[in-house]
Amino acid sequence: MIGIRIVWVLLHHLLAQLRRRPETAQSAKGSVVIAWSGMRGIVTLAAAMALPGDFPHRDFIELTAFVVVLGTLVIQGMTLRPLLVLLRLPKDSVIESELHVARKAALQAALTAIDGDESPAAERLRVEYSEALSQARQGHNPRDRRENVLRQRAIAAGRTAINELRSSDAIGDDAYRRMEEELDWLELSSRPARPDV
Repeated sequence: MIGIRIVWVLLHHLLAQLRRRPETAQSAKGSVVIAWSGMRGIVTLAAAMALPGDFPHRDFIELTAFVVVLGTLVIQGMTLRPLLVLLRLPKDSVIESELHVARKAALQAALTAIDGDESPAAERLRVEYSEALSQARQGHNPRDRRENVLRQRAIAAGRTAINELRSSDAIGDDAYRRMEEELDWLELSSRPARPDV
């Protein structure tokens, strides 16, 4: 079972290379990892157990499915990490580069949408989006700005203030919850970028 999967994936890799189809072509190391990651699981067992009771050789099929699942999970599962360490795969940066393109497009569209509006609110947005676009063009996440650190500090102070108002019964539960929701939305928009993105 393991051998069949390895041959199948590596054959697919070879055909993709021959056809020069970059969208389906993996690196050779990536194809080896994909080939080795073919562990079978509960679906294999479920398919075997779903056979009718009078199906010919049902017990043998169930035993075979169990051995395949156990074998692939133990053999491939226990050796996958050492294989990854041995191959030293490069960091996958596809999502990061796509985010870079998407951020620039979204920020440029936002600036275009408010173009021509001379109101003070539009001017503030124009400054904010222009700075964010500048950061995006340099390959940085626009949320990693000093303003967001200050916003986080201001939001924390706001939470302390409404907690004190609630504790002193100056505001009720409904007003407290609505104010908490408003602060939550502000906090979500000012969070720094996740380290893995």
